[in-house]
Amino acid sequence: MHANRLAILAEILRARGLSVTNGDNGSVIVRNPLYPRIGEAVGAINGSYLTDYGYELGERGDELATADRLGYLLGIPRTSRVAPQRPCRGAA
Repeated sequence: MHANRLAILAEILRARGLSVTNGDNGSVIVRNPLYPRIGEAVGAINGSYLTDYGYELGERGDELATADRLGYLLGIPRTSRVAPQRPCRGAA
C-alpha cells in the first residue's frame, strides 16, 4: 500500500515539473530540474511522508498537500487551485 501511495505522490510531483526517480530503499528522489543540486529523498513511514533527514512533509492519503510542501521546499511555484475570476462589468 505504501508503494502505491508513493507512486501517486511521484506522479503528482512529475506533473508539477519535478524530476522523480526511484530510490534504492523504496523511496523516491525528487529534484528541481532547473537546479539539479536541489533535491530530497522521500519515503513513506508509519503513514507519513518523510525526507531522508526526518522532516515530515505530510500524511499518506494527502498527496496533494504533500506535493505542495515538497514543491515549496524545492523552489517550484505553487499551482493555483482557484478558478480565474471574470472581470467586473464596467471595469476599465
